[in-house]
Amino acid sequence: MENQVRLSVVIPVYRSADCLAELMRQLDEELGKLTAVSDFEVICVNDASPDSSWEVLSNLQKQFSWLVAINLMNNVGQMKATLCGLEQARGDLILTMDDDIQHRPDQISKLFDQLLSRPDLDCVLGFFPQKRHARYRNLGSEFIAWMNRHEFKLPKHLKTSSFRLMRRSVVNSTLKHQTANPDISVLIYSSTSRIENVPIEHNERFAGESTYTVAKQVQLAWDNICNVSVIPLRLVAISGVLMSLFATSLVLRALYQYLTGVTQVPGWTTIVILLGFISGFSQLSLGILGEYLVRMLKEVRGDPRYVIRTIERQKKMPSSEEWSSSRENRLAETRAES
Repeated sequence: MENQVRLSVVIPVYRSADCLAELMRQLDEELGKLTAVSDFEVICVNDASPDSSWEVLSNLQKQFSWLVAINLMNNVGQMKATLCGLEQARGDLILTMDDDIQHRPDQISKLFDQLLSRPDLDCVLGFFPQKRHARYRNLGSEFIAWMNRHEFKLPKHLKTSSFRLMRRSVVNSTLKHQTANPDISVLIYSSTSRIENVPIEHNERFAGESTYTVAKQVQLAWDNICNVSVIPLRLVAISGVLMSLFATSLVLRALYQYLTGVTQVPGWTTIVILLGFISGFSQLSLGILGEYLVRMLKEVRGDPRYVIRTIERQKKMPSSEEWSSSRENRLAETRAES
């Protein structure tokens, strides 16, 4: 079938040694059922995991010819590890998913069917009617989703998810962004608005415990705020205006008391409260401005987002250009024979 597509699956890996063998087994079974896929690859990016994830991946790579195993030199976080996989992916469609099998391989076909049946869409996101995460993770996800909807004017019903299927054009656009603190969802939303949700089932984690602690969730939320929004700066500006109005009212009150002769000795408590309030607000403002300056410094400095230590693969999927060229040759041969 000449209308078949090539599929790349990108999976960031961290502390999931006990999940990987079962995940690869399920992927081998489910991806083989996709009749519209002519070729596929699974790119697992080991984010310098301290457990035996890399050793497991290296052994699995010898078993599955479609598996590409990438080992990073330092732990860079899920977003940058995913970005590394996207830059290595060569498929026409690219799927991203987690490594703990909470994103079920048997649900990939639902994303696949939706995107192929809707040529007007550029990306589909898995939507979990019933999430099997801790409550704090769900709250954090809801907050980040609200931020994205507000900043990118997204439909209210759209749910953010890392279980997503994208066309090559979306990935190419995403990779053009050279931000030092990438957020894949944010980059996708800034690239296209042709996105829809697909309801899918959510699994319990296959093995081990989630590495997303409350602190990491807060950090992720803060990164999202600073990366896509100027709300903190606007809040500082609004607070500054309110404080100015408050200070002006105090000055007018003091002036009135002076002119009417009712001025008393200034109260020590009032002075302390005002000085403490103003100095505290000033420190807060400087802290928020400093956070943005640090991020600007990282962008200007141009540090690498990740460094690859090793790539192991048995075969290399042809690039889009190579595939198009070979496809044209096959079509020409078919016409010549007829």
